[in-house]
Amino acid sequence: MAIFILLVVVMLALYLLNAKLLKETQRLASDEELDKVTESLPDNEEICTEIQKDLGSKCKIELDDKAKSSAYIFFLNKIILSNTESSKKNYSRVLFIAHECVHSVQDRLTHQMNFGLANIKNLYDIILLVLLLLRKGSLELIMISFLISFVSFYYRMILEADAVYRSVMVSRKYLKKRDLEYIADKYEEIVPKTIQSMYFSYIMPILARQSAFVFLLLVGRVFS
Repeated sequence: MAIFILLVVVMLALYLLNAKLLKETQRLASDEELDKVTESLPDNEEICTEIQKDLGSKCKIELDDKAKSSAYIFFLNKIILSNTESSKKNYSRVLFIAHECVHSVQDRLTHQMNFGLANIKNLYDIILLVLLLLRKGSLELIMISFLISFVSFYYRMILEADAVYRSVMVSRKYLKKRDLEYIADKYEEIVPKTIQSMYFSYIMPILARQSAFVFLLLVGRVFS
């Protein structure tokens, strides 16, 4: 019971901290003047293609008119590029595109470890859930899940932190060619809070999942 309460308290604390960080990040990311300036830049696909060329990336680009954000898909070696109206107008779009382009040139082994561990974690947790529902789970099995989750989290954060910081430098290089380097200065204000919020947003689902497992274990013991 003590472990369950501790997990819930930590999760709630992180949720409140993350809500505050997100609010601050959204404030920094909102700038109508810079939005107007970046409207003069090429479309998202052209920006992505040029940044890829600078980085030596050869991954595919796929436009998606419905995706709210862009993403790099490792096992397909493809960037899904958001092409919504809002994604075309936000001044941060160069930064977001650069972020995914950086992912495409990161160490392949680290990507493989991240991909593999994420799938191992999900498979293990499904098996653990079944065992807990059958009242055959244990705290030791939950701790193994917790360990796998944090090792997976470690590799994910290596990739994400590297992409966040390098994307500012890549964006600066792109914007400097167009005498818009001052926009990259604004990006540097956003990055520290983005990193913190990102850590919290990845940790909270881990804690939520472990809390659910501990809760099921306690319920199983009560009714066994």
